[in-house]
Formats: sequence, C-alpha cells, structure tokens
Amino acid sequence: MRKVLIIAWNDLHKTLQNKYSWFLLLAIPALFIYLAGLGAQGFARNIPVFIRLDVLDQDHSAASNSLIAALAEANATLLVCPAHDDPADACGLAGALLSPALAQERLANEVTSATLIVPRGFATALEKGDDVTLVFQSGAALAAPEIAFGAVQNVVTRMGGKIVAAQLSTETAESLGIEAGPEFYEARLADAKVAWGPPPPVQVTAEFTQRNENQFIGAQLLENGFKLSTPSITAMFVMISILGMTQSLAQERLMGILRRVGMMPVSKAQLLGGKLLATCLLGLLQFAVLVAFGKSLGVDFGSAPFATMVVASAYVLAVTAMALALAGSTRTPRQASAMATLAWAVLVPLGGGWWPLTFVPAWMRTLGHLSPVAWCLDALNTLVFYQGTLVDVLQPAGVLLLFAVTFFVVGVKTLDYQQPRP
Repeated sequence: MRKVLIIAWNDLHKTLQNKYSWFLLLAIPALFIYLAGLGAQGFARNIPVFIRLDVLDQDHSAASNSLIAALAEANATLLVCPAHDDPADACGLAGALLSPALAQERLANEVTSATLIVPRGFATALEKGDDVTLVFQSGAALAAPEIAFGAVQNVVTRMGGKIVAAQLSTETAESLGIEAGPEFYEARLADAKVAWGPPPPVQVTAEFTQRNENQFIGAQLLENGFKLSTPSITAMFVMISILGMTQSLAQERLMGILRRVGMMPVSKAQLLGGKLLATCLLGLLQFAVLVAFGKSLGVDFGSAPFATMVVASAYVLAVTAMALALAGSTRTPRQASAMATLAWAVLVPLGGGWWPLTFVPAWMRTLGHLSPVAWCLDALNTLVFYQGTLVDVLQPAGVLLLFAVTFFVVGVKTLDYQQPRP
C-alpha cells in the first residue's frame, strides 16, 4: 500500500506543479459555471412559471367576476387571463383585447394551456337555478390543462352547490306544506352562501410531477441560474480531466514504462493502483472546489453534505474506471486522446450536461441514462432543487458504482502492458 501511495503522490505532485493544470482544472470550469449560470437565468424567463387560463367572459356580471376571482384563489399556479394580467404582461397579450379568434390562436400556439368561455346569461341562470354550461377547451399536451380543469371544477362545484342547497330547501319546505315563495328561496340561498363561505375541506392543488416539473425548476432558475450550471459543468469538466488518464497510460505504454515495471521493485498492480488513486484524488479535488465555488454563488446542496460526497465519490470512480477501459482499447497516445474526446463529447450532452433532461422527450431521457453523467446529475439536482437527503441519492450513486465495477473489469482485462510494435 505504501508503494501505491508513493506512486499516487508522485503523479499528483507532477500534475499540480504545472500552473497550466490549475488553469484547466479550476479556472476554466469556474468561468463556465458563471457564464452558463447567467445563461440559465435567461433561459428560465422563457419557461412558464404559471399555468395560463384564458377566460372569455361574455356575461360581464358580478357572478362571472366572482367565478374569475375564485379561479385565481383555487390554485396558486393558475394565471387567469386577462383578468389577472400584470404590468410585466405575464399573460402574453401585449395589450391586445382577448377575443374568441385570439383565444383560439393562443390555444393552437400553446401560448395558453386552456380556454374557459362564460356564456351570456350566466348570472341570470344562476339566480333562477337553471342549468348553465361553461365551455372548457384544452390545448397543451402536458398536465397544465388538467390542473386548470380541476380548478374550474372546484369553483363550479362550490358555486353550483349553493344553488342546489337552496333549491332542495325550497322543495322540502313545499313538500311539508310550508309556503316557499321567492323570498324563501332568496333567504335559503343567502344561508347557503354563508355556509359555503369557508374553503371546502378538499381542494385541487398543483403537483409538480415529471410532466410539468420544468415550471418548478424554471421558477428556481429565475432566482439563481447557477443551480443548473454548477452540477452540469462540474460533471463535464471532471469527466474531461479524468479521461486525460487514457492518453497518459497510452504514452507510458508506448515509451515502454509499463513493460519495464517488472524490473523494478514495484508490481504492475501497484503501479496501476497508484495511477488510479492519483486520478481519483485529482477528480475529487476538482469536484470539491467547483461545488464550493457554486456554494459561493448561492447554490445550496441541501442539509446533508455527506450525500454530496457520496455522489462525487461514486461519479469519480465510475469515470476513472471508464478511462482505464478506454486505455485498454487503444494503442497510441493520439488514438487514446481521440477516444477520450469522443467519449466525453457524446456522454456529457447525452446525460444532460449541456441541457436538462427534464426538457427533452421521455425516450431521450431513457437514452441519456446510458451515460454516467445523467445519474450524477439526477443525484445532484435532487439535492439542489428538491433539498434531497442521502436516501434520495443512494439509487443513482449505486448505479454509478455499477458503472465503475463494469468499466474496471473491462479495463483490467484489456489493458496491455507491453510496448506496442512499430
């Protein structure tokens, strides 16, 4: 073990003595984290934080206004347009009057999630206790229309329930021989309104599932875009740095260093173990510094720092084993460098290092999890966006360790210690 530590320290010392190495390991990634974080905040402005519901009020009565006001109270994520627009034009109307034609255009272009039409005579029908039909039109394919429809159903149930209660009271009185004229009905309706005043025990609220969690993440990115850039840029540059070991091993094999190990008091296993240990320590150091830089920018990795350490360790082991496997499949330093570059250039964007997998189709998310980057980012994003704990990251960390074991077995079996022939 002492020889392994000496070899690891020698490799680390040689790398860290080079000022250019510090520049590549820390300065460049930190700059990328900062610039990408600013870009993420700009990107988040295009993500709808609220669910837009266009309401075409054709009645313009106190009853229709009450309906619109109740819709806004039924769900905090619901933005009723144009009634509750703001100076920042959250409804996206740009000062235009919402007409039936514009409502259909906004629905077709998915500017809004749904449209509700309140017909003329809505208030009169309510006063008489007659049936009235509201037209709900759904446009988007995500869960947003379902949430809007649930809020409409909630409000309509409360409004209609008062009338039903007053009608039942009137009918019951008449069946008992009690005179129940219009005044009796109005009095019972007033009683029903008082009884239905408090919020009902069951309400419809928005749940941010995988189908619409982009709204949840987008709201946080508007406050701090570095929440997105810190995990992704860290995962990318740690992979780039570690895969550099591929070229180093190929270079030492070409120079005959690995072959001459047999003539020194160091075994091949000790030499390989020392190099792998040095690479892991270098990756962990880079990971820790970049995470600390993200913390200085306001990124909170949750209340369980040990969870971040577990994810970092599992990811570094997986990528180090991948570098070993790549080294075993190449013959020359140039070939090794090309393979390493191709590996990170494919695996980083595939795993969500360049764009969040939340915003891509389901089949792309499935394909992306063939990359260790995706599992690393799943764990880190759980800590950053959802304040996850150690239990929440055990599954992705376990998958990363499985990657590590698989790549390590492949690397050990394929690595050739012999100097390649000219």
